[in-house]
Amino acid sequence: MPGPLGYGIWLAALVLDGVFVVCALQRHEFLRYLPLNLYMLLCAVANCGIFLCSHDFGVHSQEYFYSYYTSDILLSILMYLVIAELFSRVFERTGLNNYIRGAAGILLALTAVFAFLSVRHANDLTTEFVIELEQDLNFVGVVLMYVLWGSVIKLRETRVRLVQVVLALGVYFSATAGSYALRNLFPSLEFSVLQWLPPLSGLWLVMAWTYTFVRVPEEARLTPGHTLVTSH
Repeated sequence: MPGPLGYGIWLAALVLDGVFVVCALQRHEFLRYLPLNLYMLLCAVANCGIFLCSHDFGVHSQEYFYSYYTSDILLSILMYLVIAELFSRVFERTGLNNYIRGAAGILLALTAVFAFLSVRHANDLTTEFVIELEQDLNFVGVVLMYVLWGSVIKLRETRVRLVQVVLALGVYFSATAGSYALRNLFPSLEFSVLQWLPPLSGLWLVMAWTYTFVRVPEEARLTPGHTLVTSH
């Protein structure tokens, strides 16, 4: 069972996920930001399911293992769709939306094929494929986020919500990638400090997104001096 810190992270993330989705429904923005809202909704469902599994079967059980990795791969795929949607929004003024969606689908398929080829000789093919695909999607996500942030700067994006969502996601992926890198360099730290970095970065992402959508209006724009301007 996780300790007080683990329960605190779980509870805080669950509350923020709920606030985000409820706020989107009240403002009739659920469909406008569908991939993002589906991701937050699935996060809440996954957190509840994993907590129940850990409580009923323990964190070392097969039930917990499969529920954790099943929800994790679904969240990774949804996160990929969120990134693709952000690309589409950043490039919507260039008329490249349809090409971006098609390219995102091809890249996702290629990533899945690469993951399968990497583990095709494994004894437990399903488990190894899920783990490999999750890691590959995280790597692709890091690369895409740097490309996306470069595009935001190049195209001089001024929509505050979009800029803050991309920034928060960039910090999240950087922290996640840094955590995996440090685990490989210092394996002894895997079950000490580094085990808390991914959940804390995930909590920070949920906090940043919730703050952005609750506090920043849709029409908010950045001036050349990066001053927040809202319509009245």
